Amino acid sequence: MKRGSWELMLKPKPPFDFDLTAKHMYVLPPSNYSGGVYVRAMKLSSGKVVRLSISSKGTVERPQLVVLIECDAEMGEADKREIAEKVTFMFSLQEELEEFYSLIEEDPVLKYAKEDLYGLKIQTTPTFFEGMIIGFCSQWVSFSRAVKMMDELIERFGERKGRDYLFPSPEALAEASIGELKECGLGFRAERVKWLSTQVAEGEVDLERLISLPDEQVREELKKIKWVGPWTAEAMLLWRLKRPDAFPIDVWSAKVFRAFYPQIRGGSPEEIKEFATKRWGNQRGLAFYYLMCDRENLSKKLGVSLK
Repeated sequence: MKRGSWELMLKPKPPFDFDLTAKHMYVLPPSNYSGGVYVRAMKLSSGKVVRLSISSKGTVERPQLVVLIECDAEMGEADKREIAEKVTFMFSLQEELEEFYSLIEEDPVLKYAKEDLYGLKIQTTPTFFEGMIIGFCSQWVSFSRAVKMMDELIERFGERKGRDYLFPSPEALAEASIGELKECGLGFRAERVKWLSTQVAEGEVDLERLISLPDEQVREELKKIKWVGPWTAEAMLLWRLKRPDAFPIDVWSAKVFRAFYPQIRGGSPEEIKEFATKRWGNQRGLAFYYLMCDRENLSKKLGVSLK
C-alpha cells in the first residue's frame, strides 16, 4: 500500500539538545535512534498507525525539530495536533531549564554536568502505560537483558505494520498467559505485567489521567497500584512524567551522591534527599537526572571513584 507523508515543524524552548535528549538515558524498543533520527511507530486515538521520523534542523539555542509522518491513511488536523502533543511530551520540548541552570551555576559538581549536557531534557514514553510496563520489565535486570525482554514482548504481542512494531496494547498483554509472558524472558515480572495490563484493559486503572495530576496526587495514586511502592512511584514521576521535584534515591544512586558530595558521605538515602531539597529545591529531580547521566564523565573530570 502506498504510504502518504507529511511534515511537522516544532520549536522547543531553548536550550535544547535533541541528540543528548534522544539517547539519554536509554532508547528502548520499539523506538530506535540512529544517525540523528529518532524513529518509532504509534497508534493515534483515531486508530491510524503512523511512523514518525524525528530529527533536528536547528541549534541548541535556536532549536527546531522536523517530524516526518508516514501513514497509509489521510492525516487530518486533529491527527497532526495529537502527534505534535505526543512528541512535545516525549521530548520535554516546552520544559524550562533556566531555573535549574541558575541553581547549579556555582555547584562544584553539577556546573560541569551543565557543560557536558547543556540542553539535555528528559525523554519519556508516549503513554504512561508503556512507561509502567518498561519499569516492571527493567526491575533487577541489566540493560541488555531489559532490551532483549522488550524486543521479545513487542515482537510477540505488538501489532506489526510493515517493518515496524507497535508497543503492545493493554488488551494484548492482558490476553497473554503468564506462561507466554515468561517465554519472553519476563520471569517474576510476567505476573506484574499481566495484572497491570488487565487492570488497564478492564478500566479499573486509568494511568493516562495521572499525567495531568499534581505530584503528591500522582504519588498517592501510584502507590495504590499493586507492586508500586514509594521508590517506584518516585521513579515514575521523574522518568515518565518528567517532574523536576521527584527524587528516586535508592542504594545505588545514594552511593553516587556520596561519592561526589563529601558533606553527605555516610548519609542515608533520606538524609541525601533532605540535602538535595535544601540545595536544589523543586529542581532536585533534574539534579538527580544530570548527575546520573553524567556520572562517568564527572568521575574522570573530578577524580572521583565510583567503586
